[in-house]
Amino acid sequence: MQSVNYPDRYWHLSNGYVRLDVIGSGPEQREDSTFTLVKGLADSSCHSFVTSDGTYLRHRSFVLVKQRNDGSSLFQQDATFCARASSYSGAIALESVNYPGYFLRHDRFQLKLERYEYGGQYRADSAFRLVEGLA
Repeated sequence: MQSVNYPDRYWHLSNGYVRLDVIGSGPEQREDSTFTLVKGLADSSCHSFVTSDGTYLRHRSFVLVKQRNDGSSLFQQDATFCARASSYSGAIALESVNYPGYFLRHDRFQLKLERYEYGGQYRADSAFRLVEGLA
């Protein structure tokens, strides 16, 4: 997932959290920036993101983190995001399935779930492009 307003930065796992980082050429760094898009755990019309070791990305306390699926309904909802149209060509915004009106966005390069705002900065911070895996 590539940032629209920082196109040299991609989603990247760092100490269990998802950040926007510039990705180097090392295989581990590239692997930590590659996710498999699957049908949403809580809604098959939406999406979940799986890491190379089979864990999922979910929001926890409104911050995007990597965790193992515990099978709970809460986990499934926290790990499901619905793609919505973005005002940027070729980009999407990702809305939480269990917090309608809340979208993933970066704030100082940390991925968080925040209530939608109509400002241009919010729209840019919450717009991402699906790109080929880096691994």
